[in-house]
Amino acid sequence: MTRYQPRHTADVRDTGRRLLVRGGAAATVMGAATLGLPGAAQAALPMLRYGSRGSAVVTLQKKLRTLGYSVSTDGIFGPNVLRNVKAFQRRAKLGVDGIVGPNTWAALDRATSGGSEPDPQPEPSDPKPEPSDPKPEPKPTGSRPMLRPGSRGSHVTYLQRQLSSHGFWVGSIDGSYGHLTSQAVMCLQKTYGLGRDGVCGPNTWSAVGRISRPRAAYYSGNGIEIDLRRQVLRVVEGGRVKWAFNTSTGTSRTPTPRGTYRNFRRVNKMDYSPLGKLWRPVYFYRGYAIHGSTSIPGYPASHGCARVSNAAMDYIWARNLAPIGRSVRVY
Repeated sequence: MTRYQPRHTADVRDTGRRLLVRGGAAATVMGAATLGLPGAAQAALPMLRYGSRGSAVVTLQKKLRTLGYSVSTDGIFGPNVLRNVKAFQRRAKLGVDGIVGPNTWAALDRATSGGSEPDPQPEPSDPKPEPSDPKPEPKPTGSRPMLRPGSRGSHVTYLQRQLSSHGFWVGSIDGSYGHLTSQAVMCLQKTYGLGRDGVCGPNTWSAVGRISRPRAAYYSGNGIEIDLRRQVLRVVEGGRVKWAFNTSTGTSRTPTPRGTYRNFRRVNKMDYSPLGKLWRPVYFYRGYAIHGSTSIPGYPASHGCARVSNAAMDYIWARNLAPIGRSVRVY
């Protein structure tokens, strides 16, 4: 798309200078923001904490989502935002107070612009060892509690680490059993042929005890595999499964077409298509895409696309895991 170059740049700068003279410090921020000077956006962003509301909170939420954290963009700094801000601060080696001040804003800016801030969960290739579980690993039977959405504590943290370190994407490792942990558990259950309820009971704990990284079925290089029988989407890089995601593909009436394709179009927003509302879709064949959704059950439920969670799709975009030209095998 051709970029439009604004005319009369000098007039805009002169306007900024006039505002600086007339308005003092407040005008300085306004003038800098108008001109897009470095640091202008950061200077204008307020300190945020639990209970804050407004457009600045939306900006914060969008940055967290870009980094793979599971938050909504409702402009409300609630418990979930607080939890994820603290998780980011821990990973960024900041003071963990849940308050978004200048240092946290700066770290978020660096991370979302391709800087060196850490990811919301460790990459499988991270050479640094994972922290040990806060409590000794329980016996394989009986003593492991049933975990489900809403569960918290060291057992959840251990489960999340096991899943993440073996390629099952969980989002943040925060000791809280939320939607993304449930999705990762469901992905594990599908991989090991268990009941697909997203709850970690005895059978799932047994699978966790023998967990290994999923293997690529077709690619020795880079590609995306959509396993229709297991309902699992695997991102393969260098012949190794980087991440496995829970997915829901087409029903028997609206099946996902089998075959080998290539990503040819990406839409970085909600796309309203004949197959429904698709969050940040990556199209691989005609109108069929990998896209985010709020509903990814344990069974085929889509109109033919491959659904993943909205947060997973945000992560796929942030890490460029589904670029244009990437091969997609549906089988």
